[in-house]
Amino acid sequence: MSSSRDDAMPTRLPLMRAVLERVPASCRRALYFETFYSVGSGTFVALFLLSLAALKTVLHGQAVHLMMLGAMFGGSSLLSPLVGYMAGRVPMRLLVIVPNLVTAVLLLAIALPVAGPMYFTCVVGSCFILRVFPRVGEMNMYRVLYPATHRGLAVGWLKAIAAISALFLTVAGTWWFDNHGTQYWAVYAYAACMLVMGSFCYSRIRKRENGAFGNGDRVSPWVAMRNGWKVFTADQRFVRYQKGFALAGFANHMGMAFIPEILRNADYIAATDRQVFVISAVMPAMLIMASSPFWGRFLDKIDPMSGRSLFNLLQTFGYGMYCYGGVSRQIWPMYVGAAFHSISNGGGTINWSTGSLYFAKPENVSLYNSWHVGLTGIRGMIAPLCGWLLLSYYGLGPWMFAVCVVLSLAGSIYMYRLAQTDTGSVEQSHDRVVDVSASSGAG
Repeated sequence: MSSSRDDAMPTRLPLMRAVLERVPASCRRALYFETFYSVGSGTFVALFLLSLAALKTVLHGQAVHLMMLGAMFGGSSLLSPLVGYMAGRVPMRLLVIVPNLVTAVLLLAIALPVAGPMYFTCVVGSCFILRVFPRVGEMNMYRVLYPATHRGLAVGWLKAIAAISALFLTVAGTWWFDNHGTQYWAVYAYAACMLVMGSFCYSRIRKRENGAFGNGDRVSPWVAMRNGWKVFTADQRFVRYQKGFALAGFANHMGMAFIPEILRNADYIAATDRQVFVISAVMPAMLIMASSPFWGRFLDKIDPMSGRSLFNLLQTFGYGMYCYGGVSRQIWPMYVGAAFHSISNGGGTINWSTGSLYFAKPENVSLYNSWHVGLTGIRGMIAPLCGWLLLSYYGLGPWMFAVCVVLSLAGSIYMYRLAQTDTGSVEQSHDRVVDVSASSGAG
């Protein structure tokens, strides 16, 4: 009786009820509470692009500050293999909840009477580093909470909710920075409160992990990482997938952090503060929110390589327009580039979160996700530095985006070729074997 009531999770919101009815009853409670968690975590999602714009406008930061924040944001993923190590020792739910609460405390530290772009960069960057644990933890829990047949739908819904929350904070934050720039810390205090609320909602999810993320053997982190590396490199399909991911992923990390620099710099476009916020933060939040549900359903029907090939192609057009806008010193191509880039990121975020599950055996879910995010961290730390060198040291300026175009197009072609020789999902193959075995046993 209790189980039935939990599965139903009644709600007065018609759209949410419709989504809950489209997933199996066994995962409705999880989707219900994770929806509200996404409202909280979505506010944090907005902080990267919002902080880049704030650094360049409100705090008058330089390209080096943008580079540092981009490197801390992307490089934080280097810690993700620790999630695989801790998976057998700490419930995955706690790896989502506790770091979120610590991050909330750090966000409140922005309100301390310490000013300057460097302090701001270090505090916000530290929050991004801590958030690697919830980010990988969420990805791991998708495997436990939602079946493969409905995972894209569920994750697409959750990403859309997070994007709505991010959009609200982006628009409200833009208005706040525009009118109350000296009290910019209030935006981060709000994000801290929402993270606390989201963590409470996530704690209400009651789903047994049943050792899904490792057996907890007592070995050192270094041994665990070495063993994980052996498993990872033995799966050549997954290695090839990561190579394709690296091409366009490097381009995105290299170029994204410097869009506000090209916009604001008087040598290129000399955009107003409001134009910087709209192109760098508001448009991405709006278009990611609008496109996520569509991309979620789309990704349920195709393999992750085909999806990534399409997203990389859209990213190619986006960076091409950024390059043209900067070189020609016109603002309108930047709006067009932001549209292509944001729609690409709407699907790319879901693809990034769920793609590894396509290759992982049940016992290797946490390991694959950890290395997937860890490799993202390597390029996320190096790429902004390369972008800064091309932009400032070598003086390429907006021509740096041309490098992003070449890498993105190469990634799209590589992923398309991989998709042509794909042999199917490991997870669904495993499930079919289990079903056959169960049927044989029953017979």
